[in-house]
Amino acid sequence: MATAVEGYEFGLLGPLRGRHDGRALELGSPLQRAVLVRLLLGEGRQCGLDHLIDALWEEPPGNAVRSVQTYVYRIRLALGEERSRLETTQGGYQLGIPEQAVDALRFERLVRDGEELRAARQTGPALRAFDTALALWSGEPLSGVPGPYARRHRGRFVDLRLNARVGQLSCAAELGEHARVATELSSLIADHPLREDLYALRMRALYQAGRAAEALAVYTAARETMVAELGMEPGPELRQLQTRILSGTEPDPVEPRSEGQLAGAAPLFGTTTSTGPTASTSPTASAGAVGDIAATRSGVEGQVVASGTAPEADRSTTTRIEEVPVGVRPQQLPPAPGDFVGRERLRERLRLALRPSGEAVALTVLSGIGGVGKTALALRVAHGSRGDYPDGQLYVDLRGDGGQPADPADVLVDFLLALGMPTADIPATPTARAGAYRTLTADRRILVLLDNASDTAQVTPLLPGTPGNAALITTRHRSLVPPGATRFEVPVPDQQEAVAMLGRFTGDAEIAADPELALELVHACGQLPLALRIIGARTAARPGRGLGAQLLRLRAEERRLDELRAGDMSVEATFQVGYRALAPDRARAMRLCALLDAADFPVAVAAVLLDRPEQETEEQLEHLVEAGLLEPHSADRYRFHDLVRAFAARRADREDPVADREAALVRLTMFLQATLLQAMSATEQAGSLSIHLFSVPQTGLRFADAEEARAWLLAEHTLLVAVFSRVLRDIPGASRIVVAALSVIASSGLFAGPAHQRELERVTDHAVAAADLGDDPAMPAETRHIRAWLAFIRGDLTAAETDLREGIRRSRDGGIPLTLFLSTRLLSVVLADRGRTTEAVEFFAESEAAGGAEDDPNSPAYFSQEVARLFTALSSDRAEVNIAAAQHVYEVSDRLRREAAHR
Repeated sequence: MATAVEGYEFGLLGPLRGRHDGRALELGSPLQRAVLVRLLLGEGRQCGLDHLIDALWEEPPGNAVRSVQTYVYRIRLALGEERSRLETTQGGYQLGIPEQAVDALRFERLVRDGEELRAARQTGPALRAFDTALALWSGEPLSGVPGPYARRHRGRFVDLRLNARVGQLSCAAELGEHARVATELSSLIADHPLREDLYALRMRALYQAGRAAEALAVYTAARETMVAELGMEPGPELRQLQTRILSGTEPDPVEPRSEGQLAGAAPLFGTTTSTGPTASTSPTASAGAVGDIAATRSGVEGQVVASGTAPEADRSTTTRIEEVPVGVRPQQLPPAPGDFVGRERLRERLRLALRPSGEAVALTVLSGIGGVGKTALALRVAHGSRGDYPDGQLYVDLRGDGGQPADPADVLVDFLLALGMPTADIPATPTARAGAYRTLTADRRILVLLDNASDTAQVTPLLPGTPGNAALITTRHRSLVPPGATRFEVPVPDQQEAVAMLGRFTGDAEIAADPELALELVHACGQLPLALRIIGARTAARPGRGLGAQLLRLRAEERRLDELRAGDMSVEATFQVGYRALAPDRARAMRLCALLDAADFPVAVAAVLLDRPEQETEEQLEHLVEAGLLEPHSADRYRFHDLVRAFAARRADREDPVADREAALVRLTMFLQATLLQAMSATEQAGSLSIHLFSVPQTGLRFADAEEARAWLLAEHTLLVAVFSRVLRDIPGASRIVVAALSVIASSGLFAGPAHQRELERVTDHAVAAADLGDDPAMPAETRHIRAWLAFIRGDLTAAETDLREGIRRSRDGGIPLTLFLSTRLLSVVLADRGRTTEAVEFFAESEAAGGAEDDPNSPAYFSQEVARLFTALSSDRAEVNIAAAQHVYEVSDRLRREAAHR
């Protein structure tokens, strides 16, 4: 995780990334990235050219110097207006990016600070420094960056991270969090089985937690590993620690350093006094560690007194010492998925948010669409936090995403029983049960996982009431945020993480065999974790059917949801649960909006589809967002996840009459055509265009000026293409409206670059096909003229000539003067450009005859002039279209007019 300073942020502790003022920087090729890493880690010092070369290659190629200079030049371009930060110095380069903007440098400084603070016995601040440092990580450091320099530093950062983890856990142990430390060290030891300091730290943590037998078992495991791997016995520290534990005296005790720690409260192995949260309570503790505890309440509310100790001053740093009977420490968490992968940054943020607090209950909410992996993530984090909450973990599925959410009063009965309350003592009323529940959790450290919650009213009675406890809530509903809670949105994983998930579910060998196929499969699954898990299950069930066969099945969109089911897992069923809970009008809104194939859409478009006022429509859309079935995209735009859209479209096919769906799309097509006409009216010279263009009984959006119209056309290009393609395919009777709209778009010249033009050409191909099948005699000629104009702009004169000749033939036969004029005029220019002047003059003369007087607003010739003005008014330097095309037509036409006059 990078930290923004002076507008810049660079992330090295994971996939390399850079941003400036929120904009992602283009970091270039892998070797260019390696140069950038070398400069960033130089901390503003000069880096010689030879050092850069050595950073990239073990054996430099002959063009190494030139290559490095090229990479430096491209990095300067990526820095944009502040490219002067990368200076050329005598024999090298110097990059002026401050330490705070580079997460790796900030990480190293925080680790140094943590070590210095710990050495100064300032354990709390040291722990915060280590926590902050580790939260900066987002994956493998310098991922994908080649070269020996990156390789060395990748290993160095990994070692530093391990040292930071050891420092973090040592501080936690000094603050009395022994059970959590012991739990987290288990996985660290598994990853680093030859680190004796990890074994020693875990032995001390277990010992301080009153689990002497387990501490000795750690020594035994360490000895077996050392002998098997190294052929030698453990070092003196571990051997001495074992001896002290066996004799009942622990060397160098790790004492809490918090402000609430009291003199005389140091843990003494085998005595009757305890300050640890589990020394007197663990059912696995040795008899000597349990002892006889004489714990009583002091006269001061909230203070706990053990024999031989004084009341503690700060409950945030101490725990109860009253004995908890065996059987009332619930361990209700379901197992976390063993194949969980990814989400590192979010997991670390959650872990920090769930740390026990002395001021309030740690409340955290995970929200997201169905199938995104909220429960799997929550279980992973909850299991990792068990050490923080040694008095137990409660779990319940509240069924909030279905039609029958769990009654919190019933859930409280289960919780009270799990906490040891006899059935006969459970209160009869919900309020009394909630009070009893908070009483039983008041002096404990318990984590409550409330899965699939429906609303705040459902979870409120189930929240512990006193600091030191925590609740983790998962929900599809974004507005479910109890007071004091921190909400985290669980997003769909990015492409790289989704491929890693697919590899974990199907086996990495399948992914490595065909990475491109894996990417396409991930895309077909919408990168949704549930869908990826289903693919894994289907692969396991049918090992002979590879990923390629599954991808072929998913490519058929009408069958995609049918393919994404395995056993009791189903993407469609997951969405169906939330859909059934919608009110009828909201369900209708979801179905109609799914008719759009565009990536996102504005409120105004949805209002036309629903045939409702914009304010009412926005309320409906916000309810869908709240239900986790729609996503906000910007201030007034929304979008579906691909699979949610497929689900909603299927519901529309099954629930809405064809006539209703077609009416909604025709209504929208007319609205878009009306808006295009308004865009023309926003220019000063658009007076006569409406005379010749197809009008519709709608007003559309209005624009203050050409600039505003241009912005709308650019923003809605994808939406226009999607709607027009759908109408041409499914509603031939509305093709006339689409052709009229295509005429405006092509005439305006506003399609930002070749990609947009290719999309328009594909739609125009569909329009030509639809026109040839229809019964409107004017459309075949009109659509061919549009396609010819697009080909002319692209420079394909052959294709333009073919369409123009056919269009002219049809215009002559049908008596269509406007299209005949436009096509003969354009064909004359095409022929002139191809050197066929005589034939060009003939077609120009025909265009002159068809055009009429240029000063007659009703004439085709006048219309042509207005189109040229529109083209100029609505085009901009952002469009890569050749804006000179219209001027070229005018100039060639003027030349042909002169030549025709001489004949």
